[in-house]
Amino acid sequence: MKYLRFFFVFFIAYSFSTLKAEELKLPSVTAEYVCNTKFIIGVSILETRTFQGKNKKRIDTVVDNIPQSVIIDYDKQIVTYVWPKTFSYLTVSLIKEAQDNLKKEVKITKLDKIKSDYLRGFEVDVYSLKISLPDGTFEESQRWISKHGITLKETGFIEGKEGKIHFYSEFSNVKVFEQDDKLFNVPKDFKIAPVEDLDDVNELLKTMVKRV
Repeated sequence: MKYLRFFFVFFIAYSFSTLKAEELKLPSVTAEYVCNTKFIIGVSILETRTFQGKNKKRIDTVVDNIPQSVIIDYDKQIVTYVWPKTFSYLTVSLIKEAQDNLKKEVKITKLDKIKSDYLRGFEVDVYSLKISLPDGTFEESQRWISKHGITLKETGFIEGKEGKIHFYSEFSNVKVFEQDDKLFNVPKDFKIAPVEDLDDVNELLKTMVKRV
């Protein structure tokens, strides 16, 4: 699904290593935090619990009553999928070159700070932006970004050859504090799963990993 690919390249959890286009920038994340998240794009919905540490991220979710987690280590450039019910995990490499090439395709053509506001107890700046790809696909959205660089809310649409699709995201129960490094480790008694188990990972969760 091309729109999922486009969407998550710029999405909120995008650790905001600053996107640039003619000096247009979005704030960088400067704090560790934990929160509940909800992503909606078209008819697809994913609710998660997200832990953002120092150069590490963990995303927990439940799909069809099956817990699934992913741990991303940006320093080591690896992704670990975890299946708590079967006490198993599988670690794969991030394809950094593909990620870098995709980010280079991004062009922010509009970025305006509309106002300052408060959302869920946080002071935020509200931005209006437009992002485009060389094939003509573009996104127009508004983002509510905290002073820590955390996007607490986003709403907008993506339009291209496949038509127009709306999306929405929100962070709730956000708590900013240093995360315990143990959260990003696989329990010692877990066993390595067969590579075929990756077929059972929720597609939205896979797409979120690709966009980091």
